Amino acid sequence: MVDLASQLNALERAITRMGVRVVEEELPDEAAIDGGLCTVGNERVLYVSPNAPPWRRAEVLLGALRRLPNEDVWLPPEIRGLLERRYCGDAGDPLLGSSDEAKR
Repeated sequence: MVDLASQLNALERAITRMGVRVVEEELPDEAAIDGGLCTVGNERVLYVSPNAPPWRRAEVLLGALRRLPNEDVWLPPEIRGLLERRYCGDAGDPLLGSSDEAKR
């Protein structure tokens, strides 16, 4: 099983290989999100709050990866499984470290 740091690294590498620029930027409080994928001009950009805990950062990266054509990008089997699962729920995707204890 891959640790959360390795998952984050794999997710970010996959997204950047797909031509998306990852930007760590403080998002306005009223946005009430930790990041998101958007298009700025002709460029795809994924904004991620630098204050987001690692498990939330992983959720933002995974959410962006789900929105992109990822079939031809190599991903560790564990992450590929998360993409295919399309898990939805209050607890978020079952990434390593995203248990209730890790969120506290």
